[in-house]
Amino acid sequence: MPTKVVAAFAAALILALGAYWYASPYLALRTLQAAAKARDADRLNAHVDYPRLRESLKGQFSAKLAREMGGDAGSHDALSQLGAALGTTLGMALGDRLIDALVQPEMVMRALTEAELRPRMGHDKPSEGRPAEPAVTWTSERVNLNTLVVYGHRQADAPEDRLGLVFERSGFADWKLTEIRLPAPETR
Repeated sequence: MPTKVVAAFAAALILALGAYWYASPYLALRTLQAAAKARDADRLNAHVDYPRLRESLKGQFSAKLAREMGGDAGSHDALSQLGAALGTTLGMALGDRLIDALVQPEMVMRALTEAELRPRMGHDKPSEGRPAEPAVTWTSERVNLNTLVVYGHRQADAPEDRLGLVFERSGFADWKLTEIRLPAPETR
């Protein structure tokens, strides 16, 4: 009889650990969102990999800048091509520094609560005469056992304007925010 009790207890423990392991990214997301709402940078920082976050944003910014400044691909004017290359290089260098300066806990908090990356300006604070910010709808996509992507979509925006937050497993049940995916570029 004691063997059956021990086996049942072990099975229940394994089942509980498995459920916790599977639910851990969602629990980490809730912890991050609660820390963001409470403006608790220390609790937030424990779940954010800032170097990887900065690198992902730099890569996206560089790709966007290259698309924007690429100019006419069929241009054979060497001076135009040189100017575009110089502009892209300068833009990327400035963009890298700007991202290094902007990727701070306050920006991550805004991404987690409002699904936006733009810095908060003094006039952005809600006042009595202005309506509150539109609600954010959150959806998630479990890419694999170690990656979860959570999309935030502001109801006032177009459906494709959604911000993606990528969480990756770090240990047994600890998760870190490693990437913020910017909304898809506009197609013209």
